[in-house]
Amino acid sequence: MNASLLSRRDVIVWAIAFVLVATWLVAIRFASDDPDSALYADQSARLAAEPVAHWIAPEWWGNWDSDGLFREHPVGVLIAPVLLATLGVPGVQAAYIVGIAAGLIAVVLIAWLIARVMSRDDGRAALVLLQLMPMAFIFRIRANHEYPMLVCLLVALIGIEAVRRSWRWAWVTPLALCAAVLVKAAFVAVPLLAIGWWMLINPLGTKGSIARPIATIALSLAAIVVMSMGYDALYLRVTGESFWGGYWARQLAPLSIGAAPANQPGMLHHLGFYAVRMAWHPAPWSLALAATLWITRGRWRATWQGLPSVHRRALIFVGLFVISTVLMLVPMSRFAERYIFSANYALAAAGLVIAIRQWPRLGETLRHLDARIPAFPALCWAVLMALRLVLGPFLPRISG
Repeated sequence: MNASLLSRRDVIVWAIAFVLVATWLVAIRFASDDPDSALYADQSARLAAEPVAHWIAPEWWGNWDSDGLFREHPVGVLIAPVLLATLGVPGVQAAYIVGIAAGLIAVVLIAWLIARVMSRDDGRAALVLLQLMPMAFIFRIRANHEYPMLVCLLVALIGIEAVRRSWRWAWVTPLALCAAVLVKAAFVAVPLLAIGWWMLINPLGTKGSIARPIATIALSLAAIVVMSMGYDALYLRVTGESFWGGYWARQLAPLSIGAAPANQPGMLHHLGFYAVRMAWHPAPWSLALAATLWITRGRWRATWQGLPSVHRRALIFVGLFVISTVLMLVPMSRFAERYIFSANYALAAAGLVIAIRQWPRLGETLRHLDARIPAFPALCWAVLMALRLVLGPFLPRISG
């Protein structure tokens, strides 16, 4: 990781702020009104009281008026909270603490990638600006899959980038993708899309053979197969039932592709649903991107050719990843705003960099504040967390 992105003071202040926020969550016995988060937090607390051998098989335990084995997703999102709970942290709050940690890691990794593509100043700006969009406010304190999946995607990207230079990094992407399967199973398709585009486009222009990334993806797929078989064997030993059989029956068998079930929204509705959320959730950075396109109309070709090649490739990557993610999801009969979570952050990353270039005063202001206020991004994070805990989630949401 680029050591210059975060100073030692940044790391210390952020660590202290994180501990204080975690302590605050425990002290007030924080619980979210988000149904998914409440479910996973309760499961984390209950699993912590179970023998380790049973951790692979959480149950519904009456949540959502359901009982029996929980096979909506593998157990991955619960493991870190359960481990934290075994250290004495209340299980419910442990789930939210892990969620906050995953969100923080995701923001830092995105900012690091931006710094690699653009500059350190842009990366520092991203540490602040990524915290100021509706998606960040909505998911500020959650215990669900979205931030862990985004972290898996980002680590997989970093791994596929590093392995182009050396075989010694060949383990990173397989590990990240196996973790993604343990967190949200079939949704590993989204990180796979991202690393596929990254490998083909090579946004950073890294020298090295493409054979290593291709081999790493093949190794990743083999590792996923082996890990999934081992997971099912262990689950069968504990419960006497197959996990993947139950997962298929609950999650995949009812899913239709292309043709909508009777009285259910169709593909055009899904496209509109995702388009609205791709505009709103990464705002104002998505809107800055749209405004820049309008401002530069008539000279797009000259503007594009004037960009350094690394910037062009990065924008192509974001565009293809966002479009392909949405197009992959549109034909599915099941739809939800959380499915495009990673695409939201990709669009936000591109939009905020373009906003800094289009309106230089924004970048100048952030650089001034960063120079004058010690650990400015960490302090912004702490203030926003405190506001969330004191005032609650008042930011309006699009529903439906």
